[in-house]
Amino acid sequence: MRCFRFILLLSILVLLGTGCGNRTELNELGITAATGFDGGTGDWTVTFQIINPSALSNSSGASGAGGSQSPVHTFSTHGKTIREAVSVSNLENPRRLYFAHNNVVLIGKKTAEQGIEEILDTYYRNPDARETVRVVIVDGKARDFLKKLNPPEKIPGQALSEILQKNTQFASFYPSVTMHELALKITSDSAAAGVPTLAIKGEADVKMNSTDIFNQTSTKGKLKISGLSVFRKSKIIGEIHQQESLGIAWLTDQIKSTTLSTLDSQSRQSAIFIRKAKVKVTPVRNNNNFTLMVNAKVNGELLETLSKEDVTSLHGLEKLQIQAEELIESQMREGWNTVQRMKIDLIGVADKIHRKYPKEWAKIKNSWPGELADMNIEINVDVNIKRVGLLQNSFVDLLKSE
Repeated sequence: MRCFRFILLLSILVLLGTGCGNRTELNELGITAATGFDGGTGDWTVTFQIINPSALSNSSGASGAGGSQSPVHTFSTHGKTIREAVSVSNLENPRRLYFAHNNVVLIGKKTAEQGIEEILDTYYRNPDARETVRVVIVDGKARDFLKKLNPPEKIPGQALSEILQKNTQFASFYPSVTMHELALKITSDSAAAGVPTLAIKGEADVKMNSTDIFNQTSTKGKLKISGLSVFRKSKIIGEIHQQESLGIAWLTDQIKSTTLSTLDSQSRQSAIFIRKAKVKVTPVRNNNNFTLMVNAKVNGELLETLSKEDVTSLHGLEKLQIQAEELIESQMREGWNTVQRMKIDLIGVADKIHRKYPKEWAKIKNSWPGELADMNIEINVDVNIKRVGLLQNSFVDLLKSE
């Protein structure tokens, strides 16, 4: 019995010893914070933004970014296919690329105009690439954007991901989209999707490529979301501005929260924070045409006002709510007009018709999305302002009354 126990214990120790033989140490991995794609079929350029752990762990130095060390290292590789370009990285990079912490994927504008199907195919075939990563189109080459540092954050890829997330959460101007969501949208009946566009605003500054930028209180240029790139299937067909994108965000029930600036009859402004919104879009068949019925339930709070109305009274509050309802409706109509003008189904109307009216969809699917131009829309918005603050009148009127 003792001999058996000894043999069993020895076997366990041998297994434990050999089990660690294939381990990968952390300092052997090149943790990728962001990835960029340029070029196209037969000639791909893939850019990797690798985190430099030693720069992040070194808290000394006035720059706040690990002294003179850059928090990231960026390099590009080339190949006939995307995965060949990834493999070529082993010729110059001493660490094995690790994509599990990839925050964002940047796609060059010219590449997106040619088609992104090969990028999507790569992400779905390889387990080391996460299809939940956020996607952004850059106004230029992705490799140039990945070289830019973005204060105050040390890791640019993480900063870009946070910008996309915060915009979606607090402004909803350009809702972010993941690789998986993008693939689902362009392969649906609607065959359309919107992806935020990133641009360099202001004067181009060479210091954006250097850690010297962390020693400045302000920079001449900055990375900023500038629009929404519109995809028909796998290719970009155009770009829309902030108000059009906001209207589409309303119609697709993607408003997490946002701030409205309303005007009363005397052109006095008020700011209303939308805390909760629920929008239901339903296609209704009417004879041979479809009408889009939109019903929105919105809750908000009054942040500031210059109005002379007593916002604590029922009459004054109703006026403020009506102003917000009219503004939201106008934003929705601007988004709808964009959809009809571009003949691109960013709202997903085709999917709704297919589910509700499958026989009718079979008749019109070959002429879709041209059918959008003949559709009508009816919008009903109900705004409920739940909080107006402590002041009965605006502070401007309080000063005048004194």
